[in-house]
Amino acid sequence: MKPATLLSVSLLVTLFACSFVKATDNPQSEPLIAYPNYTGQYTGFSLVLDERFDHFDESIWKKGDGAVGGESACRFRDQGIQIADGVLELVVRKENVQPGWSEDHQQQKNEYDFSCGELRTLNDKKIRYGRIETRMKAPARAQASGYISSLFTYTNDFDRHAPDKGIQEWEEIDVELEGGRPDKFQANLIYGRNTWEWFRTRNFGAWEDKISVGPVDEWRVFAIEWVPDAIRWYVDGKLVKTLAQSELDCQPTCLPPQKHPTPIPDNPTNIFMNFWIPKDAIQDNFGGNKKNNVYPMTTRYDWIRYYQLDSHPVTGW
Repeated sequence: MKPATLLSVSLLVTLFACSFVKATDNPQSEPLIAYPNYTGQYTGFSLVLDERFDHFDESIWKKGDGAVGGESACRFRDQGIQIADGVLELVVRKENVQPGWSEDHQQQKNEYDFSCGELRTLNDKKIRYGRIETRMKAPARAQASGYISSLFTYTNDFDRHAPDKGIQEWEEIDVELEGGRPDKFQANLIYGRNTWEWFRTRNFGAWEDKISVGPVDEWRVFAIEWVPDAIRWYVDGKLVKTLAQSELDCQPTCLPPQKHPTPIPDNPTNIFMNFWIPKDAIQDNFGGNKKNNVYPMTTRYDWIRYYQLDSHPVTGW
């Protein structure tokens, strides 16, 4: 085949491939890379946030300064967040982190041997129902065997120092990628009342499912669709899990370890992304053994979108 013919075929293949990944409702100048036949349009939902990570937008995002309870071997620090070439990078580094006060947790934190990164929406940018989707990529499995990288919603306003404030609800919906399961993701619903301790949420059920979806250390589009009577998880446009309110109601009885009916979350909440490594005590059960980790290690987010549920519009955006 002549060189000119080869060039023509190559150009046609490139144009054909690109035609599959341009979002038709993209308000920005650059095409949105997603998956074949992605449109970015969903009946009953309207696009509110279209974040391409061209810069750090302080009107939307806040950097975390805490840690993931007693499970994390790293503390969230500013250096765990960087933006490069239109991509958000959350980074785990092996470095000393001195003890210090956490504004997020309103308590003193101990010394850590690793730093890591967390990003969340500001408190005046809360959401209630809708669809959240992101194109993300976990670190390569050859250099990252123990980590958790995520997209999730979370609220828990419980004040351990003032338990008489009334009922406070822990409401969380997760996409979690683990180094120990590089071809799966974990879909979670976590719910609890009047507690800041994860193990107490088990009274309301362990709504966690590890779903095979193929390599998560390649670019994938994960989505959470949250409506009043159900939560749905999608990967590259494919529905992979549905959790309906009828499954949470303990009818006719609760299935252990669940002891109480669990509602679909209904409180305003923040959007989070974080990347961290588990402590040795839990790594073989959750996150993965860290023995093959090479630091610094990075999870990447190409873009994130939030669509409001039109029947429950958000304010403040």
